[in-house]
Amino acid sequence: MKILGEFATDEEIKDFLLYHMGDADNRKSKINPILTRQQVWDINMGAVMQGDITRVRSLITKNITKEFGKHYEV
Repeated sequence: MKILGEFATDEEIKDFLLYHMGDADNRKSKINPILTRQQVWDINMGAVMQGDITRVRSLITKNITKEFGKHYEV
């Protein structure tokens, strides 16, 4: 089991999100209760898939670990 760190690579963030895909559901988000967990997952995966997330990397990792936890498997 791995832990997603603050300076995770794009690939590690993508792997983390893919691992937690099943946790992305219609429950309210912890980081933004206006959104669902699915919407949080979609937004963050979309950002990673679009390309360079250098400026927002620490924000993304902070938000997704708060939402889904820090652990994942590859």
